[in-house]
Amino acid sequence: MNMHKDNMTNEKNIKLMDDNSASDSVVEEQIAHNIVELLNNRAQQLTTADEQRLFTARNLAVNQLAAQQAQVLTHHGAGQSSYVLRWFGSHVEQHRVISAALMVGAMLLAFFAVQQFGFNNNLEKSDAFLLASDLPPEAYADKGFSAWLDTK
Repeated sequence: MNMHKDNMTNEKNIKLMDDNSASDSVVEEQIAHNIVELLNNRAQQLTTADEQRLFTARNLAVNQLAAQQAQVLTHHGAGQSSYVLRWFGSHVEQHRVISAALMVGAMLLAFFAVQQFGFNNNLEKSDAFLLASDLPPEAYADKGFSAWLDTK
């Protein structure tokens, strides 16, 4: 009977809060508080037999979860030959490392390509090009030579 009154009081509190259009976080906090209060009241009224059943059920659930985790580990081969997964920790980490490595590789390739193309253009404009050409460097400094090139 006392439990029924507690439930009715809790329901009235929730309805009042909804009617007053309280914010969602306040409503959720009040609901959580009411649930905790109800569970604490019921927990104090448990018999020894109920406590033993709950303890046994908890142990069975924990053991079943441990067995499922062990089965998943052996199913995915973590205990067998998946050394790559052990290095990187998980599939998500493996994808992150591979993506990062591909990005670094692409950046290095682009850098070397830019350096290669830039080197060729700089070589033509450098002093080494002038010294290696058929004409002496003085010919390039002569104003008449530039005019002669423009006419050709």
